[in-house]
Amino acid sequence: MARPKEHKPAAIIAAALSVFYDEGVTVSTARIAQAAGVSNGTLFNYFPTKQALIDTLYVSIKTEMANALGTLDPSIPIEQRMRQIWDRWFDWARTHRDARHVMNLLHQSELASVEAQATGAAAFQTAGEVLHEAQATGVLVDLPLDHLAALIQQQLDQAVISELDDEQADIAFGVLWNGITQSPNQSPTKDQS
Repeated sequence: MARPKEHKPAAIIAAALSVFYDEGVTVSTARIAQAAGVSNGTLFNYFPTKQALIDTLYVSIKTEMANALGTLDPSIPIEQRMRQIWDRWFDWARTHRDARHVMNLLHQSELASVEAQATGAAAFQTAGEVLHEAQATGVLVDLPLDHLAALIQQQLDQAVISELDDEQADIAFGVLWNGITQSPNQSPTKDQS
């Protein structure tokens, strides 16, 4: 016998996203099942543990974000590719506030497993390649790449939280880019002075 449509894992994931967004990530699986219109037992048929549900949701959001970035033409300058990443991520985040918020909650609360975080990070291979190229060619300031990636994500999140319009987002990208790139007149570091 075919299961009703509402029993599909996608409906449970959508309910988890909605409940986590509205009520936080500490809600019970029973609450998520209720929102999905299924029994708690049905939820566990698809997701044997709450961790499995959290990880599936986290990877789903990260994959959707990465897909929104699309492909980048490696022949265009690094700054333009970074701008494409900024614009595409910003557009996605403005229209998927709930998903962006829940992804950040899961990441910050460290509820997403290490494996899920690694899978989510792998989805961003294209963006990572641009950052690695920028670092290898001396475009970026001399800071660890993880630090610079975190700065970029924080700036993007703040732009969305602040509800910047397109003109303000242009300015915000300029501030970010000028802050993470080498400039010809850059002051020496403390050790160099």
